[in-house]
Amino acid sequence: MITPYKKGMSKAMNEVIGFCPAFLEKEKPSSILGSFMAEATLQAAASTGEKVDFCLLNYGGIRSTLDSGNITIGEVFEIMPFENEITILTLSKAQMDTLYTVIAKKGGEPFANRNWQEKTANHKATSASFRLVTNDYMANGGDNYTILTHAKERIDTGIKIRDGLITYIKAHNPLPLIYKPSRN
Repeated sequence: MITPYKKGMSKAMNEVIGFCPAFLEKEKPSSILGSFMAEATLQAAASTGEKVDFCLLNYGGIRSTLDSGNITIGEVFEIMPFENEITILTLSKAQMDTLYTVIAKKGGEPFANRNWQEKTANHKATSASFRLVTNDYMANGGDNYTILTHAKERIDTGIKIRDGLITYIKAHNPLPLIYKPSRN
């Protein structure tokens, strides 16, 4: 009874979806692996049509490395074994300042941005809003991110981060190693 299910799962997990030209590991304050995951998550959120400024993920959510060579569905499940979904939050300037303090105390986190640097460099009004892409675990205050539970707006996309990674890898084959680890 279990054998057909096991064979089907093995076939699905061994499906090659892309190629990684180098070994990627998670590191603090940031790493190419974390930056790639944040960029993939940011693009998945942007595909919903929502305006997004940047993505912040938690270092502890990355559970494996990514070997060089073929990338399989199983490897994506090893990197992101959780059922976390992508959430978009609207934060005020004051909330952003608090968020930066939390990130600094943690020694950095995986980060990707779209127009974040331009927006903050040109920022004059304290009432400006910022659109953060993250996972539902952090949006619910997990990993000591209680500031995120006070967002001005929350949109749960229903997209699993793992699915966003799979879509991104399939669209970027071989995986480009152009992600610059952030100094958040």
